[in-house]
Amino acid sequence: MASTAPAILAVEDAFLVGLQLKRDLEALGFEVVGPAATVAEAIELLDHPGLALGVLDINLGAEDSIPIAQALRDRDIPLLFISGYDSVAREPFEEDTVLRKPSTPAKIAKAIAAIIPLPESSSTD
Repeated sequence: MASTAPAILAVEDAFLVGLQLKRDLEALGFEVVGPAATVAEAIELLDHPGLALGVLDINLGAEDSIPIAQALRDRDIPLLFISGYDSVAREPFEEDTVLRKPSTPAKIAKAIAAIIPLPESSSTD
């Protein structure tokens, strides 16, 4: 049976952080695609049906997620960044939201809700 929940592409190179992000997004009622740990993995997931948003860690080890952000923008899919760094280069995406790590489920929900509607079954506790 296909999921009817909107899908979010999660991109995070730290395994445990990605697992927690996936759990937090699922608790909000989203289908989670990923988490992808590399640009190549994320690009392969972009054609997932129902993809409504990308949540991208900016720093992916030896690379950054800017190519993924551009691919999302090319598909008219909104995004938000998540980063543990105070300042990161993310041209030309300076206007996109950046959540600071560590983040809470409530902060993630608030940031997403400012971009796309949360599923009706979402839990922000």
